Amino acid sequence: MKKTIKAFCNFFVTISVVILVLYISFFTDIPTQTGNTVKLKLEEVKTKYIKYNNDFKINELGIRMNSYYYDKLTDEQKKIYESISNAVKNFETEFAVRDYVALDKDTFANEVAVAISAFINDHPEVFYLKSQYSSYILSGLGGNIGYVKLNYTEENIDLVNEKIDKIKEKINEYTSDLDGLNDYEKELKIHDKLAASVTYSNLEDLPRSYHTIEGTLIDNIGVCDGFTKSLQVIYNQVGIDSIIVLGTLDNNPHAWNLVNLDGNWYNTDVTSSRSILDETGVINHAYFNLTSEAMKNFCSFDNIELLPEATATDYNYYVYSNYVISEDEDISERLKEIYNDFSDKNYIEFYLKGDVSEKISTVLVVLKQLENNFLNGSKMYYYNIQNAIIIPKN
Repeated sequence: MKKTIKAFCNFFVTISVVILVLYISFFTDIPTQTGNTVKLKLEEVKTKYIKYNNDFKINELGIRMNSYYYDKLTDEQKKIYESISNAVKNFETEFAVRDYVALDKDTFANEVAVAISAFINDHPEVFYLKSQYSSYILSGLGGNIGYVKLNYTEENIDLVNEKIDKIKEKINEYTSDLDGLNDYEKELKIHDKLAASVTYSNLEDLPRSYHTIEGTLIDNIGVCDGFTKSLQVIYNQVGIDSIIVLGTLDNNPHAWNLVNLDGNWYNTDVTSSRSILDETGVINHAYFNLTSEAMKNFCSFDNIELLPEATATDYNYYVYSNYVISEDEDISERLKEIYNDFSDKNYIEFYLKGDVSEKISTVLVVLKQLENNFLNGSKMYYYNIQNAIIIPKN
């Protein structure tokens, strides 16, 4: 009998110790793989954690359309995304995912990768979050707890805010002269100014900042994703909704914007709009407010199933500006009308419907009659995306 009681007592003590250890593990500091500790005290989590919604702001810049890619996630992926959002908002480096039970290490790692990607695409204003991160799980009484460790480019939030102040000043330069313009006109003016003001970097070993709004808006140097993120952040400040699109161009990674005007989506590729800028100072609008079908002529979309389809043409640059020369129109008369709009510029730009090869000689003859600067040796740039033609003056 004594042996039975002793055995029961030992079993009870063992169970109690296990429960106590697990309780401590879940509700106090847990040592992490890095030797630091992660706070799991419920009262601290409740005071810091904010439920993700359309009003959620990571920093002062904010993004109105902050949940496009978030909305495409599963419920479990959204939990990871929400915890990431709160961690970045509080400049935390290591955290446990709230209300999430990880199935296993590999599944959790894959879910984190999807959530991180969605977060980065929704939040171009978070220029200081590095792409390198790690994830792991720890087992406890309630199952596997998932942890994520983030890395930032800055040592503290004060340094981040100093750069945000510089970015806000630069955004103001892009938005200070837009009074009286409609959304299309604002979109176009910002697009053209960004294309003209920022240098595209051809460096093989690119600084990370060139892929973000930091390089593009503070240093005036960037690559396609830096241009795209900057355009979205500036559009956001004037009430124009936009999302980032990833894909490929000439088999290389590429990024551009989908912009919402009057409820319809349009593809705008500001990087490609610079295609002849360095040589002539001309901003090309062949890539401004295209349909998705037109974009497919030269780009491929990543995860196209997640994206809204752009089908409208009302705010295409050539359509809206009436720079389209139809097949049944008199080329000479229409060119004269378009030329008047470009008389103070060093080029002319229009969209020629039909067989371009049959009509281009007529176009050149008419332009030479209109202005001597189009005589002898004028270069012509033709974009078969939508038969866009740009002819600089000599």
